[in-house]
Parts: sequence; C-alpha cells; structure tokens
Amino acid sequence: MTTLLTGATGLSGTLFLKRLAEHCPGTNIDCLVRSTSDRTVLDRLDLKLTYYVGDSSIPETWDEILTQKKFDTIIHLVQLRQVPTILKCLKKAEQTPRLIIIGTTGIYSKYNQYSAGYQEAEKELAQYPGSFCLLRPTMIYGSPKDQNLHKLIKFCDRYGFFPVFGSGNNLLQPIHADDIAQALLSIWNRPHLRGAYDISGGTIVTLYELLQLVEKLINKPVRKISFPLNIGIWLATILEGILGEKSLVRREQILRLQEDKAYPHALAQKDLDFFPRTLEVGLQEEVALMRTQGII
Repeated sequence: MTTLLTGATGLSGTLFLKRLAEHCPGTNIDCLVRSTSDRTVLDRLDLKLTYYVGDSSIPETWDEILTQKKFDTIIHLVQLRQVPTILKCLKKAEQTPRLIIIGTTGIYSKYNQYSAGYQEAEKELAQYPGSFCLLRPTMIYGSPKDQNLHKLIKFCDRYGFFPVFGSGNNLLQPIHADDIAQALLSIWNRPHLRGAYDISGGTIVTLYELLQLVEKLINKPVRKISFPLNIGIWLATILEGILGEKSLVRREQILRLQEDKAYPHALAQKDLDFFPRTLEVGLQEEVALMRTQGII
C-alpha cells in the first residue's frame, strides 16, 4: 500500500509516524514536506521515508507529485481548507486514492468567519468519487507545538493569573495529540472505513475547572480574573488593530470562548477502538515535559 503523508513534521504527523514505526517497523511512507522542515526526528524512526519537497497549498506541487507516483492512500494533516486544491489536482491526474483528512470540530461554530471555510471544504470532500475518512478533533494539546493549552499553562506559571471573559462555564473537551495519532493509525489499518468521525478527549471540563486543574499540576496558585464579555471583545479588537497577526488574542477567539466545545466520540470508539486519555493524565504529561525542557 503506497501512502503519501502531508504534515509529517507537524505535531500529529510526527506522533503518527512514531506510532507507525512501533507497530509496523520498516513501512514505506512518502512525505510531502517544506524545504525548511526539520526532519531530524523522522529520520531516526524505523521507517523507510521518501521525501517530496513542496507546499501542499499549491496546485503545482500536487501536479508534480501525482505525475511521478500513484498512491493508494493520501493522509492530509496540514489544513482542511487545502482539500479543494487536492481534489482538483486528483481529478486532473485521474486518480482516486483513499483520503484520510484531519478537519476540526470548529466546523460546528456559529461564527461564520471561522467555520465557513471548513464547511465549504467538507462539502467538496463529500462529492469525492473515491473513499475518504475525515477526523474532526476538538482543541489539540500535548506538546510545545500546540498553540492552546501549552500557552495557557505557560501563562499561568509565569503570571499566576488568567483572564476569563464571560461566564467561564463553557464546556471544553481537549484531545491529546497522541490520541489523534492513535486514531489515524487505526483508520490507516482499516481500509474499509469511510465517513466522518468526531474525536475528543476523555474529560469534559469548564474553563474554570481547567484552570483549577492547571493550578493543581503546576503547584502554584492561579487567580481567575473575570471580565465582562464586551470588555474582552473591545480589548481584542484594539489589539488586533494595533498588532495584526501578532496579537495574542483575537476578537473571534473571545467570542468562540462562549461556545461549548464538547463532542461525543462514541462512533470513533466503536469503529476505531478509540479510548482517549483523561485530561488530567494528558496535562500531567505535558507539564512534566515543559518542566524537563525548562519552559516552566
């Protein structure tokens, strides 16, 4: 089975390849990477890796790869919004490999600016004439590469407080990146599976409960400072206007904090043997890693 993987040097891609090396050592995998990607970790794995250098968002990259080799499976982990580009290039090449795609539960957001691109990509994927599996993870954590709980832990450790805009009672169900890798390997090993799966962590918490857990694990007090929602939106709008993409917080992020982000994964549990770790176990691992690396 010939497989092409995008996002191999990213968080989920690296962990997927590590799991693959443990369960199926010596497997041949082709990887699409950027010229600037650090492949050091991947090259140490017991896998036979072949690299294509390019950009998965550019049609020319796909056109070049698809003229060189025909794949049975393409695993795309980079960005769901790139799916329409991939589908057009596959149609042009007259190829219908099995697709395994990482999406996001962000598609369920009521904020159109955030979810519209994902909805459009999923709509096009649904028309794909070949077989596909789509994984929709919740908020991802578990590594310095994650942009969510890693930043929250670091902020709480450094400053001893965390701002809460709105009620703080919205529900969260973060998923550890290695649990996503487990789900990817399960799908890769089950060619008959197709369709979409929501995958989430083993624990549902409110934002306040999450901060209490972080406080416990870093063994430092974390003061929760509450602000009215409209203050948060106002501050985020000003920061975006001044700092642009460098802003630490965006208006839409503040708005989306008010949405519940807990999603059942019963179907993934049934079809993929998906049993994610609890949030406390996952955060214990992340905090220990951050201490080892001198981040906190």
